Amino acid sequence: MRLSDWAAVVAISAGTTTTLGVLGKWLILNPLKAYVAQLTYPIQPNANGGKSLPDVAVAVGRIETKIDNMEAWLTKVDERLIGHLSQHGGH
Repeated sequence: MRLSDWAAVVAISAGTTTTLGVLGKWLILNPLKAYVAQLTYPIQPNANGGKSLPDVAVAVGRIETKIDNMEAWLTKVDERLIGHLSQHGGH
């Protein structure tokens, strides 16, 4: 086989592969993406201001952290108040 014959085989193979790839994308990948998008569409897209459930979970985690910080702060205030009252004759 001559070099020009090999070049023709490679060119035909490349063209066939490209054509199959494009057809595969149009016939398989795009419909599959549309199907997944349809299945994962939010049930109530306007609920939570359009935020997803993981966004809400992150917000709840932040609230939990703030509450923990407030509890620690209140414990310190309570300890200082008890110390102040014990120094000044309070009960």
